[in-house]
Amino acid sequence: MTYQPATISDDLNTLPQLPGWVTSRRAETLETVAFRSGAALTVLDQLISDPRHGVPVKLLANRLALSAATVTSKLEGRLAREADIRDAYHLAPPGEARGPDGDLLAFWREAVRLSTLKRARYVQPHTH
Repeated sequence: MTYQPATISDDLNTLPQLPGWVTSRRAETLETVAFRSGAALTVLDQLISDPRHGVPVKLLANRLALSAATVTSKLEGRLAREADIRDAYHLAPPGEARGPDGDLLAFWREAVRLSTLKRARYVQPHTH
């Protein structure tokens, strides 16, 4: 199987850009940092929401779910690494218990899936 990997540099003109005031100066207050962070998240949200940019949303969502499961596992006092959690989820035989870390990943993947479905109801596709 062959494929042509896409690179962000292929299409820089169509990507949403951060406004110049977001990156123009060093932030001096906590409020400025918070405001600029919100602006950056808005641009990221636009990038992810627009299917023309080809962001692999499901892959990103699964990756974030794995990171969330890892942090949750550590908060619960376990020392599982991402690889351990991923293996607990994917390598458990059908019908067998995944263990606490595999269950955490299942929880976060379902939360992401529900969030994505809810969001899809409210986001209209861009037509230009």
